[in-house]
Amino acid sequence: MPIFSVIAFSALIVAIVSSFLAIKGKYQLYWISAIGIYIFSLLAGFSIGQLTVGLTFIPLTLAIGYSLGWIKNKVHSIIFLCLGTLIGFLMVIYVGNLLFYPLFPLLN
Repeated sequence: MPIFSVIAFSALIVAIVSSFLAIKGKYQLYWISAIGIYIFSLLAGFSIGQLTVGLTFIPLTLAIGYSLGWIKNKVHSIIFLCLGTLIGFLMVIYVGNLLFYPLFPLLN
């Protein structure tokens, strides 16, 4: 269905724009970026969606770090970036399609 393509690519654009703005200093937008990547991954299907869902954990860990005040400088930011990459990689390898489980009822 073409509407799913429009929603998926709109979510991707929102994720990219909010990521750039979050990097510029509006750290609350990491939450929006994580949600946008997750929605894009869900609607992109289980081929590329399976690969991109791991990227969700990068802005998610950065959002958690900034929200809880754990990120104070660039070194902390890089640590959380690496942690998000590691978590995303492990989740894709070991959990797989179950990462999409919270939104499965919406697809039926």
